[in-house]
Amino acid sequence: MSTFFYEFSQNNTGGSFDVDDKVCHRLFVEAKSAKEARKKAKDLGVYFNGVSKGLDCGCCGDRWYKVDDSDKIDLTSISKSYKKEFLHIKDYAQYLANKYGWTTPDSRIFYIDGTVENISKKELI
Repeated sequence: MSTFFYEFSQNNTGGSFDVDDKVCHRLFVEAKSAKEARKKAKDLGVYFNGVSKGLDCGCCGDRWYKVDDSDKIDLTSISKSYKKEFLHIKDYAQYLANKYGWTTPDSRIFYIDGTVENISKKELI
């Protein structure tokens, strides 16, 4: 069965990001379905409906949003949108980290085999 990557991008509700050994600004989770990706993300500390649960700022919105199967990352489509070729999820994650770099690391990639890769902003010379 094929696997896909799903992005969980953190909103800085209340003016800050949650960063620890599992979560940071962006998480890319490899899974067979969005349902599986949501479960993995929740196991890492991601939560949904934070405003209604009183965890997040009502004016800023929920910290995390659920993904569904239509949210799987399509690097071909993303490459066309950015007019920059992304051959691997790491390329896309690095691009976003370099552009935004709001946390350290800025992204974490959780591969289906259990490997975790941290992606931080690289200073461009």
